[in-house]
Amino acid sequence: MAASVLARRELAGPYRLTPQRRDALLAEIGEFALPSIEIRPSATGRSDWLAEAGRALGFPDSFGANFDALFDSLCDRELLPQPTLVLLLGNTAGLDEASCDTLIAVLQAAADEWRDQGRALWALFDGTGLDLDALPR
Repeated sequence: MAASVLARRELAGPYRLTPQRRDALLAEIGEFALPSIEIRPSATGRSDWLAEAGRALGFPDSFGANFDALFDSLCDRELLPQPTLVLLLGNTAGLDEASCDTLIAVLQAAADEWRDQGRALWALFDGTGLDLDALPR
């Protein structure tokens, strides 16, 4: 996987995924058999959006559907034991701007925690209007 940006654990975190990179990235995920989870909640409102995201991630029914619970669950090695995980996020239109900003901050903090554990958490957002860098090459 040396040619893939996804092999560079030190870069893991939240990024904007451009349409031009999406197909190539999905091919890399398949080629290297990287675990990935697509999260595209249809709900509007922070709590409902997070509840749908928690279901997509396979979190238990007790998942609190708030940002603290999201961080705790993302960092729980029993729930997500993979050495690398790619989250493909879409439909953030159901979140207000402040919630999007908080979601990005939570995903960055979780990616930092994963990195400290020697793992890589990638959070790749489809969509425009998000204050995120594009996925590096």
